[in-house]
Order: sequence, then structure tokens, then C-alpha cells
Amino acid sequence: MAKCVLCSNKNASYEYSEGGYVCEHCMGSNFTCPDCGRVFPRETGDSGTGFCAECAHNH
Repeated sequence: MAKCVLCSNKNASYEYSEGGYVCEHCMGSNFTCPDCGRVFPRETGDSGTGFCAECAHNH
């Protein structure tokens, strides 16, 4: 497993939109797109759709 880019935990397996991977703990404090599964910084938000900007057009 990779190292979390946010907290340095060695068990990071979720793709982070800003590059690298985040752990389950850090995933919970950010926005995760239910369609693609990528984790985004909370301030990115979901544009009111519940999905990231790349996936929103599919819904």
C-alpha cells in the first residue's frame, strides 16, 4: 500500500484527486465521488450533484 499524502499513514489506498493516495481516516474528512471513487479536498465540493465534476454529466 501507498503512504497517505495527507497524514503519512502507510495504509493509503484511495486515489486522491491532487495526486497520490489517502488513507481511510483522511478519506472521511474529504469529498469522495460515489461514481469514480476518487477523493477530493472538501473545499472542492460536489457542485450540488453528489458527484465530482467529471462524473456529474452522467447523472
